[in-house]
Amino acid sequence: MKWTNRHQPWHGETGLIDKEMLSRYLKDAVSPIYYIAGPPGMVKGLHTMINGTGVDDDDIRTEEFDGY
Repeated sequence: MKWTNRHQPWHGETGLIDKEMLSRYLKDAVSPIYYIAGPPGMVKGLHTMINGTGVDDDDIRTEEFDGY
């Protein structure tokens, strides 16, 4: 199979990840584990926001990637 560099349009939601966005997609989740990966500032911000909703640190996994 030959790889082609085609750009396909994104039809999903766009914007900042916030409490309202998470609540739209995770309302039926039972005991979720949150995985956050990306630039350090984004990881820290999402971690803080998720903690603010009452999620314990034991249920949050993070990995930071510098150099974007």
